[in-house]
Amino acid sequence: MELKMPRLRRIFILSFIIELAGFAIISSLPIHNPALYSSFKSQDHAIVSQSFFPMWLSIFPHNLLIATIEFIPVIGILMFGFSIISTASVIAVEGTATHINGFAIFASLMMFPHSWLELPAYAVAVSTSVYILYYLLTKKLKTNYMKIIYMYIFVVIELAFAGAIETSEIILERSPHPLYSLYMWIPAVPIIIFLIWLYRRMDSDEYKSGKKKPEEPDLYDFNQF
Repeated sequence: MELKMPRLRRIFILSFIIELAGFAIISSLPIHNPALYSSFKSQDHAIVSQSFFPMWLSIFPHNLLIATIEFIPVIGILMFGFSIISTASVIAVEGTATHINGFAIFASLMMFPHSWLELPAYAVAVSTSVYILYYLLTKKLKTNYMKIIYMYIFVVIELAFAGAIETSEIILERSPHPLYSLYMWIPAVPIIIFLIWLYRRMDSDEYKSGKKKPEEPDLYDFNQF
């Protein structure tokens, strides 16, 4: 009996929900760690004090490295969990140090558009790693490798946008009106719409339901690109 794989977008949605739930729960914990908080503030200051391009180069490659590791089967799932726990723990520590509930800090971060670009990118990476594992077990990697490559390209594009938006938000926060950073939703909305369209195109084989017979192999037609 052949192992049946759930659709990629369903794994992505599940991964994204787990990611948000993990951040919400862990950031709410009363974690007290002055050394971690001091280290975080020092690293954060070193990044946010830069100009646009150097700051983007500090943010984007780091995030891409994490996502790249998350593409690796098995290891990617572990990295995904570790990334959630470590980042959410820092939020919790910051909340304890500033006497603000960590969940409130997490919720405030979700008000900014970069979060809705960066976090889904990690969910795309880890969901694809599950697919890679399935293809390895069923020996179908040779016939489906192009979809994996396209998904990696998608994550690179999404994280590049996320880094640019986050960098712009940080620079705007330095202004006399820090809430100006919320104006980054103006360019972010069309970017998010474009990325949703691009994801559906790259995952188009799963949206063409009912067009292939059950006995047909699960091949991908990427001639549309």
